[in-house]
Amino acid sequence: MPARSTPVPRRSRRRSVQDLPAPLAVLGGGLIGSAARAAVGAAFPVAVGAFPATTLLVNLAGSLLLGLFLARRQRAVTRRWSLRFWAIGALGSFTTFSTFSVEVFRLLDRQAWASACGYVLASILFGLGAAVIGQRLGRVGR
Repeated sequence: MPARSTPVPRRSRRRSVQDLPAPLAVLGGGLIGSAARAAVGAAFPVAVGAFPATTLLVNLAGSLLLGLFLARRQRAVTRRWSLRFWAIGALGSFTTFSTFSVEVFRLLDRQAWASACGYVLASILFGLGAAVIGQRLGRVGR
């Protein structure tokens, strides 16, 4: 007769944010980032068809924060959830490529070619520059 196995009691363990499945970590960060983006948009509205300064500043700030976050993350031992929560969720929803695209097309519809080109170039060049600056700031003190 085979021996019966007795169930091993489970250790009770408190669940934490680190135990979140990846989609929930992204969702949690996304709630924070999208609420922050909505708040900035409400505080600094821009007329439809006008130069989208608010979106440009939000995207530059997000690029700076992402560079800073990634550099600081390299210096510390962090869990994967922090990347998903902060970088993908919060900063991903705070910055917005879709709004950028719509605003470029609105400028083009108004035939504001110079503003549209300036907006695209500023977004790309200054966005990358802000990420580099954030990364360098995050490495200070290494």
